[in-house]
Amino acid sequence: MKTNIKRAVAVICAVMMLIPFALTAFASYEAPFDNSFYYEEGAYTLHYRVFEAENEKAKVLMIHGFGCSTSTWQPIADELVGDGYTCVLVDLPGFGYSTRETEVADEDYRVREELVINLMKSIAPVDTWHVAGHSMGGGVAMNIACLAPEIQSLMLFCPCPIASMEGVMADMMSSKVMGAMANFIFEHLTKVTPLLRLVALMAFMDVEFTMDYDLSLFSAPLQIHNTGYSNMITSAKAMPNDFEKIAKLEMPVLLVQADKDLVLTGAMKTQVDEAFPNAEKYTVAGGGHLCIENHDEELAEIIKGFTG
Repeated sequence: MKTNIKRAVAVICAVMMLIPFALTAFASYEAPFDNSFYYEEGAYTLHYRVFEAENEKAKVLMIHGFGCSTSTWQPIADELVGDGYTCVLVDLPGFGYSTRETEVADEDYRVREELVINLMKSIAPVDTWHVAGHSMGGGVAMNIACLAPEIQSLMLFCPCPIASMEGVMADMMSSKVMGAMANFIFEHLTKVTPLLRLVALMAFMDVEFTMDYDLSLFSAPLQIHNTGYSNMITSAKAMPNDFEKIAKLEMPVLLVQADKDLVLTGAMKTQVDEAFPNAEKYTVAGGGHLCIENHDEELAEIIKGFTG
């Protein structure tokens, strides 16, 4: 029991650090982007955005990290679309403008990786896609690669492995008490400007970029009611990474890390690195955990070189 309590406290601390990573410019479901679309399946509605290339040479599905949304990937999508890359950015359940897990009955629950694969299929055959994931989205992307190994390639940016959560720990994470705590954090602490500025600095590791950044981009989507509680449910039910299967993947893999990442531990980085000994690897010099946001031009060129 003491171990479970310690794990719960660690998760809460991680959530408090990661919540400001959401980079979305709108505050309600009624204000979609001009390139927004919705995919519906069962009780779920997934919001996604399409950056469509005129002379398409590749399709890239981009998956955000914990607490984030489609806006995290927008800078890189903006860089790629002019060079023939159609980029589809998806909000996972519980994030951005997609269905909150609090709106879904237990019997209607669906695995998020399968929802994303079905979204991809609704647009184009799975074997035409490159799949990119950042942080938690990297863990989701690895699961998608295991379920759909026919994808063109797998691109991981500061990927965070997803661990199994069962029994007392899972029950604790999805409880109403935990949900109320998470809602308070998401809806109220995101209004504390000095805290947001500090965590943004820890995420970007770039003083100038942080000071110029509009902090309202952090807080808006997190203040949608039940976002915090939904994230706890998502964490409790998440499909864990099976690294025995992951190590057997045969598609080309790009693995990007940042040398000033304060979120991922050395053990997390090593676990993913050892699973992909043949991956093309790149380190963002001076990059923080959210390097895809402020090193967008640099990383867009890496993607072009890898997929080209």
